[in-house]
Parts: sequence; C-alpha cells; structure tokens
Amino acid sequence: MTGALESSLGLGDPYHVGIAVWDLDRAIADLEGTLGAGPWGTLEAEVPAIYRGAETLTGIRSAFARTGLMIIELVQPTGGGFTAQTFLDERGEGIYHLGYWVDDMADALRRAEGTGIGVDWATPSDGLPFAVYLDAARTLGVHIELVGTAMRPIIERAIEKAF
Repeated sequence: MTGALESSLGLGDPYHVGIAVWDLDRAIADLEGTLGAGPWGTLEAEVPAIYRGAETLTGIRSAFARTGLMIIELVQPTGGGFTAQTFLDERGEGIYHLGYWVDDMADALRRAEGTGIGVDWATPSDGLPFAVYLDAARTLGVHIELVGTAMRPIIERAIEKAF
C-alpha cells in the first residue's frame, strides 16, 4: 500500500490563494479596506491557452499582495475561455484556486495524471505549459494552479513595484 504522499501530487505548501472577481479595482479597494491587504502589484495579459481541450486566447487582469507568508491573487477574466470566468458565472466571486510553484512541470503533470486529475486550463510555453489549472472535480471544487518557477520573478517584480 502506498503512502498518502507517494500517491499525492506532492506539491509542498501553496504560495498563494486565488480569488475570482468581477471588477479588479473594486476588489482591491474592498480588501485594502477590510483586511488592510496591500500594496498591490498588477499584471495584465492576453495569452494563448487550452481550456477544456479547446484553443482560446485568455485575457487576465490580476493583482498580487503579500499577507504574511501567503500572497493573495485577485483575478479578473477579460476574455476567452478561462477557469476564473466559469467560476464567476457558476458561483460568483470567491476563492477558486490555490497556487503552487513547480520546478518540473512535466513531472507535476505526470503526478496529477497518476492521481486521476486532468488539466482544465493551460497556457503553453516552448512545448510545456508555464501555468496550469488542474481539474477541480477531485479537489472539492478548488482548482490547483501549477506555476512554473520561471514566472516567479515576474510575479515578485509586480509585487515589489507596488512598494
């Protein structure tokens, strides 16, 4: 019998929690006012992706703020197929993913497949995706976002610019 860690994704600790929002600017103001979260670094992108097996061009506005050891990411979809848009349409605003840094995306995807978890959304880069949302059916409706470590300096620069 395999241990839980051996049969799990083995991702370690999440580094951020993702919250789907309809209006990024309003959400930033809300969390600054209620939680004192901030300052916020922002990124906007339009990226080619695969969403539930179909090619799409996903538009994303996101904001990042540190809160203790965790980062809060607010995500406003702006176009194309995307997990955040589906979450908003079906449930409204709220926490929809936990984000993990991944050194070896191919290995992380093999582990996910081995546990029966498929890919819901991925943005490819040089043959391997640099960001992936795993299907949330086996994780209580919360997506697991795998983020290639090549994205780390980009996200950290966005946060540092806010200071």
